[in-house]
Amino acid sequence: MKKKSGIEVDTKAPAVAANIRGDPSGGLAQRVFAARVRLLYSGIGLTASSNLICAAVIAVIHRNLVEGVVVLGWLAFMAASIVLRVWLVGRFKTVAPVDSAMRDWARRYLLGALWTGVGWGIAGMMLLPVAPPPHQIVTTAVLGGLAAAAATTLTRHYPVYLAFTFPTLIPVPIHFALVGGETGYGMAVLSVLFLVFLLHAGRKHSDSLEQSLSLSVQNQGLVDHLTEEKARAEQLNAELRREMVEREAVSRRLREREAILANAQRIAGLASWQWDSKTNEVNYSDEGYRMFGLDNNKPASYHVAMERIPEEDRARIEEKIQHAFETGEPCSIEHRLLHPELGERIILETAQVARDDDGKISGLVGTANDITEQHRMLREMEDARQLAEDGSRAKSQFLANMSHEFRTPLNAIIGYSEILKEDTVAAGQTDSLADLDRIDAAGRHLLALVNEVLDLSKIEAGRMELFIEPFDVAELVRDVVSTVGPLAAENGTELAVECSPDAGEMSADTTKVRQILYNLLSNAAKFTEQGRIAVEVRWLKEPGAEIHEGWILFIVTDNGIGIEPGRIDAVFRAFDQLDPSTTRKYGGTGLGLAISRHYCEIMGGAISADSRPGEGSVFTVRLPARVSPPDGADR
Repeated sequence: MKKKSGIEVDTKAPAVAANIRGDPSGGLAQRVFAARVRLLYSGIGLTASSNLICAAVIAVIHRNLVEGVVVLGWLAFMAASIVLRVWLVGRFKTVAPVDSAMRDWARRYLLGALWTGVGWGIAGMMLLPVAPPPHQIVTTAVLGGLAAAAATTLTRHYPVYLAFTFPTLIPVPIHFALVGGETGYGMAVLSVLFLVFLLHAGRKHSDSLEQSLSLSVQNQGLVDHLTEEKARAEQLNAELRREMVEREAVSRRLREREAILANAQRIAGLASWQWDSKTNEVNYSDEGYRMFGLDNNKPASYHVAMERIPEEDRARIEEKIQHAFETGEPCSIEHRLLHPELGERIILETAQVARDDDGKISGLVGTANDITEQHRMLREMEDARQLAEDGSRAKSQFLANMSHEFRTPLNAIIGYSEILKEDTVAAGQTDSLADLDRIDAAGRHLLALVNEVLDLSKIEAGRMELFIEPFDVAELVRDVVSTVGPLAAENGTELAVECSPDAGEMSADTTKVRQILYNLLSNAAKFTEQGRIAVEVRWLKEPGAEIHEGWILFIVTDNGIGIEPGRIDAVFRAFDQLDPSTTRKYGGTGLGLAISRHYCEIMGGAISADSRPGEGSVFTVRLPARVSPPDGADR
């Protein structure tokens, strides 16, 4: 798929059409062959009835010419062949085989037709030598009629027609050739010509059917392809219309923002000025005269401007100016201004030195911005920030209390999706299984996200509890590695574990330690492709500590995409991720490492990271081997 002007274009469509017309892969031939075999199995009723009736007629006419046991045996042979073919057709309709299995079913039908043809050939060889001319004529007519009638059904697969016609008619010319004489040879020649005619006509009929079915299959393929192309075109048109609407909205917003910007430039009141230190004159822009409350019809001077500034701010201004003259560096200062009409204002001035033709400092040039409103807004923002923090704490408290209400419906969705999948499999309705899998996966993904948000909210609300219990460190590591293993294998990444023999037993919150390791390993597996992840567990004993005391170190090393050194601290902040492109490619909420850090801290430990872009990362978790129980019920 290629995308042009925001619209996806299917570049495979011409190839699909060419494949339908030319079908280089042989798919068309297989579909046509399957259609021929299905037609072959569709017309057994009339064929079976005519064969059975003709066999009965032959048996009755020749009952006095051949021994009754022989006639009955032959009749039973023919009946068995007909019953076998009827059973085979019924079996075919029951199984409803796919196209790739049609070769086997064609061979089975061919064997059935060969059996029937051999039966008729036996009748010819058995009856023609002993029958009088009238009976011979009847027998020959029956055999020829059967062969001719079979051309309408058995030529659907020409080898089947050959398997029936040859053994059916070959005894006739052989018999007349053996009789000899003018009549015998003439009949033999006519019989051969008749056989050749039937075979030729059958070949023509088979070829015509081949062409008809081929055209039908190709036409159906083209119809299906055109239907798909129509749907795709409608989708592209819808996307184009949506893009046009979006572009119009963007254009409208752009025009609005341009108007707002123009108005903001006027409202901002940004003034410019230039001070000549030799003449002591100050040239203001029109906005500068208005800002300082000066008459723009009178020349302004440095001293006049300084009269508008309170005395306690003048010393700071002169100090900044002196520093700029001495060093040549830009300066910036915020001061008060006593406007004759507007009262006290807050002005931010930024300036740099100006030089004459000789390169000597001749004064200052700068800008003045009335930031009185900004100061007022900063005070209001500080008040709003305090309110927001209070609201955030209330939000965190609310989410922590609502954990059950959030998780219960999600667990119900996941549970019912699993029940529906089991019912679907039991009912054999596998068409909807993929959709149910998507519902189940989406529910589990959403539940994981909700759990992360709720855990963070509990932490922020101070409601995170610790459940201290002893557990085997190596067993917990193996459990987490087995959970993350499929994700690493999907990216072609090797996952290795090195657990120190003396790791032994740890006393901590099992769930939180498992979650910390899972977050680190799943991140490593997500950001490492065709690489290696190593998990190392060590018991760090402090000097003088007993064997059961000390620290457990969990070290997760990968050679994935790595992290910029300046971004390492950021990855431990909630909702912070590497960059937008990484988020789009790898997904995630940015909560895993933040939650892991909080878990480590509330258990008296710490987590750190060392990483280089393109070289990989090393995350180290340091936890007490015996985590102390919290002072209260909650942590």
